[in-house]
Amino acid sequence: MWKKMAGRLFELQSRNGILEEKDRRLYEYAYGVLLGRVVIYLIIVILGIITGNWMEMIVFLLPFTVLRQYAGGIHLEKPTSCIIFSGFLVFGCGQYLAVTSDIGFSFFFLWLIAVLVIFMLVPIDTKGKKLDKIETRIYGKRARIILAIEFIMTIFLGIYGFSLLAKGIATAHLVLATGLIIGSVKKFWM
Repeated sequence: MWKKMAGRLFELQSRNGILEEKDRRLYEYAYGVLLGRVVIYLIIVILGIITGNWMEMIVFLLPFTVLRQYAGGIHLEKPTSCIIFSGFLVFGCGQYLAVTSDIGFSFFFLWLIAVLVIFMLVPIDTKGKKLDKIETRIYGKRARIILAIEFIMTIFLGIYGFSLLAKGIATAHLVLATGLIIGSVKKFWM
C-alpha cells in the first residue's frame, strides 16, 4: 500500500517534470517515510482527541522523535507494524502521563539510568541503514547534544513546577533507552 502511494506521488511529479526517473528509488523511499509519519501523527491526533489526552501525547512525542531520529534503536520490518506499534506506544505513554505527572525518587533514578544508557549506546544503526564511521560520529554527536539539551530542560522544568513537561521528556528517554537496548541486542545477535 505504501509503495503504491509513494509510486503514485513520484509518477505525478515525474509527469510534471519535477523529478527524473533516475531518482525514483530515493523519492519513493522518502515519500514512504513521509506518508508513514503523517499516518502516525494522524492516528495520534485522533486518539488524543478521543481520549482527551492529546497534550500528554504531544509532550511525550516531541522529545522522543527529536532524539530518536539521531539515536536509532529498534526498527520493525514492515511499515504497517511500525505505525501500529508507534500509535500504541504514544497512546500508552500519553495515558500514563495523564494518570500521573509526579516524579518520584524511583522514577528519577530510572530516568538517570536511561540518560546514561542513551549517552553510551547512540547511535544504533539498522539492517536497512548501516552507518559508516563518519555517520556514526555525526549522529552520535547530534544525539548526545539533543540529549544534553533535553536533560537540562527536564531538570529546569521539574524545578519550576512543570512536572508534566518534565515527566514527558523523561518518559521519552526511558522508552528510547529501552529501544536502544533492544536494538543493540538485536544487532549483536543478527
